[in-house]
Amino acid sequence: MAERTRRNHTTAHALLTEGMAPRAIARHIDLDRNVVRRHARAATWQEDVPVWPRRVGIIGPYRGHLHRRWAEGEHNLAALAREVTARGFHGCEETVRLYLTSHREALDAGLPPPAPARSAFEVTRLLTTCPERLGEDQQVFVKHLLERCPELRVFHGLIGAFREVFDKKRAALMDRWTTSARQSGLARLVRFTVSLQDDLDAVHAAVTLPCNSGVAEGRITDLKMIKRQMAGRAGIPLLRKRVILVAHSRRTPHRTTPDGPWAINAHENLV
Repeated sequence: MAERTRRNHTTAHALLTEGMAPRAIARHIDLDRNVVRRHARAATWQEDVPVWPRRVGIIGPYRGHLHRRWAEGEHNLAALAREVTARGFHGCEETVRLYLTSHREALDAGLPPPAPARSAFEVTRLLTTCPERLGEDQQVFVKHLLERCPELRVFHGLIGAFREVFDKKRAALMDRWTTSARQSGLARLVRFTVSLQDDLDAVHAAVTLPCNSGVAEGRITDLKMIKRQMAGRAGIPLLRKRVILVAHSRRTPHRTTPDGPWAINAHENLV
């Protein structure tokens, strides 16, 4: 798959350089035009290769404990199996034995367990989360990841600066961040900054003004959810009552008991 992706990416960029349209390229190399557009957007062929995360298995969360206890001198496999079972492991003892015997050299050498495979979504979440909110293992993973990839280090720094823009709510910081992102050399961030320039006044308003469209978007989300629940089952009168009740519940503090006085009064007044 990697070789095919590299070949198609190289061919697509060569034909684009010659001035051929994506639709004509798709017909020429027998590819879907959306695939050709994806190749055209990618600066390198590696960006188009899908990466499937490896499965960790049920023993994955307990590997650190097994390695630590082995380094402390506990080499009884049955005892280690009982320890991880007490910590929440739901597998059988044979699974623990198989892991320990297959990783015996790493255990005897005192090596840490292999890093768990993480999906692209999880890595994105870790990079965009405030570092103070990450756990110790997550912080170590992000640190090692940034040391190995200079592009991600630049991206991570820009994420922190972007967060600071909205914390301090200053338009000057937004302009400074846009300039830094444009000079970073990251193609997707450069395209993002170009889109920001199309409506710069709205961007400054979003940064500096205290008001936003969050309430309206929340009402729209509620309405879509109710419509999906009632599709083909009820008419407009019931839809109206449910929309008003949900909107009222958003404005009213939630109680521990769902049948409190405010809920009864609201239902009586609206129904």
